[in-house]
Amino acid sequence: MCRVYGSFGGDLADPGVLGAVAAAMYPGGPDEQTLRGGGGWALGTNRLAIQGVDSGHQPFVRGPLCCVFNGEIYNHRQLRAELAARRYTFDGDCDGDVLLPLYELYGDAFTSRLEGMFAIALVDERAEPALKLFTDHAGMKSLYYYLSPDGRGLRFASELRALSRFPDFPDELDPLAVDRYLGGKAVWGPGTVHTRVRTLEPGSALRFADGRAVVTRTPLEPAEFDWPDGGPTVGAAAELLDELLRTEMGRMVDADVPVCVITSGGLDSSYTTALAAHLVPDVASFNIAYRGDWPADERHHAAEAARHCGTAHHQVLLDPAGFPELVERFVRHLDQPNNAPHSLSTFALFEAVHQAGFKVALTGDGADELFAGYARFVKADRDDAATWHRTYQGTMAAADTAALDRLYTPGYLAHLKAAGGYFGDRSGDELDRRVRSGERGKLETLLRYDQDERFPYYILRRVDHLSMAHSVEARIPFLQPSVMRLAHALPAHVKVAGDTVKAPVAEAARRWVPRSIVERPKQPFTLPVTAMIRPGEALYDMIGDLLLGPGARCRDYVRQDTVRDVFRTQTESPAAHAAELLWSLLILETWLSARSLTPAPLTEGPAR
Repeated sequence: MCRVYGSFGGDLADPGVLGAVAAAMYPGGPDEQTLRGGGGWALGTNRLAIQGVDSGHQPFVRGPLCCVFNGEIYNHRQLRAELAARRYTFDGDCDGDVLLPLYELYGDAFTSRLEGMFAIALVDERAEPALKLFTDHAGMKSLYYYLSPDGRGLRFASELRALSRFPDFPDELDPLAVDRYLGGKAVWGPGTVHTRVRTLEPGSALRFADGRAVVTRTPLEPAEFDWPDGGPTVGAAAELLDELLRTEMGRMVDADVPVCVITSGGLDSSYTTALAAHLVPDVASFNIAYRGDWPADERHHAAEAARHCGTAHHQVLLDPAGFPELVERFVRHLDQPNNAPHSLSTFALFEAVHQAGFKVALTGDGADELFAGYARFVKADRDDAATWHRTYQGTMAAADTAALDRLYTPGYLAHLKAAGGYFGDRSGDELDRRVRSGERGKLETLLRYDQDERFPYYILRRVDHLSMAHSVEARIPFLQPSVMRLAHALPAHVKVAGDTVKAPVAEAARRWVPRSIVERPKQPFTLPVTAMIRPGEALYDMIGDLLLGPGARCRDYVRQDTVRDVFRTQTESPAAHAAELLWSLLILETWLSARSLTPAPLTEGPAR
């Protein structure tokens, strides 16, 4: 696991600049910093040593080939054996050792052989010198990039704030990003908050040579399964899922450093905990909760799962009085605004994992997006109204379009109208178009849309950036290719069986976790912001000071009188919609302040 960066073509950045880029990502790779350059290129890495600790030094080099790598390849032992049969030799046991030999054999298709998570940067000087960037199909690892002003060079890095250390970084903010953030709870890719900076999408490859960048995206290869007569059933799918997950977990607990598991108390994390405990005696589990009596407290469910599995359980308790300082800290590590309230919890939880001496943590992310675990999927699938897609997109927004009509300044509304309208409306219309195309059933189209467009940027960026902020690698069993292929092969009636969502996961987990956890109503892992944004609470005061103060940086986008009305509503009668909007604006304002950014005014009229 590492953080990677580099430059190819144009004026090569001097060592001081490259050092500043590396320094900005130091927590993600504190064990070793290395840099290698050639004729007009440089590749660098900050290493978090997980596998082959004593030998896995980067960059990897084979003659005219050089690469750096962020991630983990879980099938590296199998690949190593295959390569050894072809007379390749290796020193040590680092998973990254297999990358360049595979590239020699298979070219750009070598990534189809990899099972794991990865963002790879490779320079090939055998013919026309070229830089190539690759990402895994789930999008677990990020790569941000931009072209130099003259178009002759490309710069890239694992983190946006590190990329901004290059002198020619195009720091112009995209005004539409504010609406994209509020309309999607995060800035969905491949665009970013900066007009000329992009992120490489999941399952993509970028080739840059002679001033020309070409991006290709390859879908995950389909798989066929030997189902019983009549096709797949929930029971058969559950049996196969359990077999696949046990295999993946066996590879994920294989590390040269201590491994722990995150246990929220929900179905997916409890199942993951049980599988880890089956493989690692006395495995450590971690749960986070808040001092005091708060809604949606899952600590007792997590403790029940830990007792059942026999883990060494760590209960982390946060004091809400310290949340303002914690907000300012975690937002600095978010490359882009992300409204997930549990970002605060995630950041603090991985900090506790690091302090306890662990470098690897297993999580249960991804099961809901693959196997239809959210009620919004089912509701939208069964909604036959003509405007179902607009309603569905509203569930993924911090505020619906009616609320945004009242929130945005007249100047910003005019700007959005000229640019094509609200992000939420345009995204909902695109989803409707995909459903009407008939390529897949409605439920599967909803799931694939989420996996491609929302999940990598809303969930996975948060998990990656906030874990690596504390030098912890998050491993995600449900997002391995074998499990994703299974999910893609299952029909809708198996994923949602009657009123049971995520049916194969629930059935597979029954043999491993208490019945009370399998059958209890779904409860998202989140921060109870509705209860925490009220008079007398620290977050309430922070929001009032930042959003209603004269120095608010987002006032050219949002009307101060509307924000004041929402704040008053939340004061008098706390409600989820008002609280989520206030939280979202708090994150936006804190993000802008952390980077000392002030968006350019969009209108000459007075700000309200």
